[in-house]
Parts: sequence; structure tokens; C-alpha cells
Amino acid sequence: MRIMRIAFISIFALASVAGCLAEDGKVLYRANCKVCHDKGSPNKQYTPMTLTQEQWRRAFSPIQFQAAHKNAIHPSTGKKLLESLTPEQMKAIQRFAIDHAADSEQPATCG
Repeated sequence: MRIMRIAFISIFALASVAGCLAEDGKVLYRANCKVCHDKGSPNKQYTPMTLTQEQWRRAFSPIQFQAAHKNAIHPSTGKKLLESLTPEQMKAIQRFAIDHAADSEQPATCG
């Protein structure tokens, strides 16, 4: 019985951590991506379900992402976007976009 309880708690803890990481990606996406890629933006509107999972993987490849964002300035901070986000934050945003892409099980707009 004790082993079952420990297993249940471990599974619950892992699910909670996964949920927090996904939420962080969503929060980071809203704060750092949507501010420049919202409806009517000259930078085009992008939401997670704008692209497929493979398209998001390509979009976040270091060469493509850095080329597209090398001069991007975050409108709220005035700092260069690429200098504002840590590699962990970029991974969280990428994971959120891929997990909620057009061909995912849970497409999302990041409303």
C-alpha cells in the first residue's frame, strides 16, 4: 500500500511539473511573442496553431530564429529580444508552440 501511495504522489508531482512548464511557455509566449505577432501586426500574426509541429521546429532552429529576430526589440523592455530570453525560456516557448500547433492534439491560439 505504501508503494502505491508513493507511486501515486510521484505521478501527480510529475504531472504538476509538466503543467507548470507548459504554463510557463504560454505565459512567456504571450509576454514575448504575441506582443509583436498579434492580429494586424506588420510582423504577421502567429499563434501556436498557425503552424504545424514540424514548421515550429524549423522556425525555432537557431539559424532561422536568430536570423528572423536578430534586430527584434521587445516593445515593453526596449531590449533586444535575443538578449532578453534565456535558453530555458526559449525552450519553454518552443515546447508550448509545438505542443499546441495546428496538427497537435490540443491546438491553441494563445488568446
